[in-house]
Amino acid sequence: MPKIANLGSSLRRLRPSQLRQLWISVRRQKPSQTLGPFYGGRYRLIAVGFFGLFTILAGRAVMIHILSPSADILETLARRQYQTKIDLSPYRGNIYDRRGEPLAISIRRPSFYVNPRIFDPTPQETRQLAQLLELSPAHVRKVAKRTNYFAWLARKVEFSRAEKVNALKIEGLFEITEPARFYPNGIDLVPLIGSVGIDNHGLQGVELAYDGMLQGEVLTTFRNRDARGQSIYRDSLLALPEKTGKNIVLTLDSAIQNTAQRALQKGVEKAKAKGGFAIVSDPHTGRILAIANVNSAPSEINRNRALTDIFEPGSVVKPLVIGRAVELGLTRLDEVHDTFNGTYHEDKWTIRDTHGSASMTTEEILIESSNIGTYRIAKRMGPEKLATTLAEFGFGARDNQIGFPGQQFGRVSPWQKWRPVRFANVAFGQGFYASGLELVQAFGAIANGGNLMKPFFIDHIESPEGGMIESHASEIVRRVFSPTTAASMRLVLRKVVDEGTGRKAALTSWSSAGKTGTSEKVDPQTRKYSDHLRIASFIGFAPSVDPHLVIYVVVDEPFVKPYTGGIHAAPIFHEIAEEALRYLNVAPDKFPAKDVLAKGTNDHLQKSESQGNQAL
Repeated sequence: MPKIANLGSSLRRLRPSQLRQLWISVRRQKPSQTLGPFYGGRYRLIAVGFFGLFTILAGRAVMIHILSPSADILETLARRQYQTKIDLSPYRGNIYDRRGEPLAISIRRPSFYVNPRIFDPTPQETRQLAQLLELSPAHVRKVAKRTNYFAWLARKVEFSRAEKVNALKIEGLFEITEPARFYPNGIDLVPLIGSVGIDNHGLQGVELAYDGMLQGEVLTTFRNRDARGQSIYRDSLLALPEKTGKNIVLTLDSAIQNTAQRALQKGVEKAKAKGGFAIVSDPHTGRILAIANVNSAPSEINRNRALTDIFEPGSVVKPLVIGRAVELGLTRLDEVHDTFNGTYHEDKWTIRDTHGSASMTTEEILIESSNIGTYRIAKRMGPEKLATTLAEFGFGARDNQIGFPGQQFGRVSPWQKWRPVRFANVAFGQGFYASGLELVQAFGAIANGGNLMKPFFIDHIESPEGGMIESHASEIVRRVFSPTTAASMRLVLRKVVDEGTGRKAALTSWSSAGKTGTSEKVDPQTRKYSDHLRIASFIGFAPSVDPHLVIYVVVDEPFVKPYTGGIHAAPIFHEIAEEALRYLNVAPDKFPAKDVLAKGTNDHLQKSESQGNQAL
């Protein structure tokens, strides 16, 4: 204050001319450097900001009042604010067996989604949700932290769990129903039928192979929400019409499939084996009636051994080799061959028989499953004709392509590369690879009179309304046996069951025919044939005169000795054939000897046998 008073008194003492000069000097003085940045750069920045905001408001005003948006644009803006679009899985078509029994159907299952903007469960609610929906608490918290308006929490939940979740009444948690897959036969048919993922796409088997046909069009629904994000009502009236997928009808018969599955399961467990499979086919049409799989390892529960495995088949190929030799006139069924008492030496390698004999007829070679006799007959054919024989029966030729994902085909190395020991091994079923379907196809030719049929397991495809879209018919690939040779081989294979290694495959009311097989497996550690790893198998048909079924049974790595097909696979064939023929109401052809009807049947059988022998 004193300084201000002194300044005022000093100014009063100045003359007018001095005051004018002081004012001019003050006006010419430059602004303080401390005030410059504010009035300079900051002022310009604020001015630009206000100008930009004014420009935006002016532009928006022009759009609203002059360039008015269309009704479609306004509707889209409203939907974004008040509607949630949800794409649901399509309703897949059904899969049926040949008699219309459902094997895979679509049902409705509850799913849960949240609005993360209002979904804020307490720690206790988080733990309860995680437990009921089989989720981790961390996952529930992660979903709750999202910033959008929609997020899936859990899909296709069991109804009992869904009721408990709804009872929690957590804000921002909503339920919706969507299609899910249900398999009436449980897990037994999963290796064949397959399964679908959470997105309703096929993962394996038929579900994958025909995913495009089974898959319907995506179902889109809209959920309205209020300003707080809550659903106004649960079932939207704005849902688009649902378009389901096509239905697929298989050639499988559920009754025969269940029979094969039970018999195989029991047989594999009794043998303490690694696994196994069984295929049942109609030899006259090529229709596959059953494909059963058993896998002991939990990690292989979905493995379809029947269609995706290849292996060295063993002695089950001997009827094909010897039958072709008979067809070519290289031997007769009654011709006697030297079998060297069960031990045959050639060069530096040896062939042995389980049932050794000094000599055997061609028929006995099959009945007793002689490796020596089979090789000596195959030598008359030579490597080239033997390789041609295997190819004509479909081994490695892809004649049995059925469109199954991962289906494998046999592999036979070029005959020009065969050494003598490889040629001998191939003759009695070692040294090359085959699939189960290839063997069923080949034996079907013996059963039906000589025609190699193309196997198939899709009968037809129909629209959701039941209209026929695509139908599959029987197809002959080629003729591999004359009717007379096929009839003769049926008679010999019946004796394999009645008198030889396949006695456990004999039926009570029907005649049966077939061949046992016991092939060696390569030890994965030593890469040599193992002393104990075996594949025990039996393939046959019944009834033997007019076969209705061809059945192939494989038991992989039986642990119980002996490891032979006659011990472990033939009884499984017996059980499947007995029940399947009874189910199909096939007339018995085995009767008591004194029965009059039996006499007529036996006369018929004897006549057939006589005709077969005369043909040779």
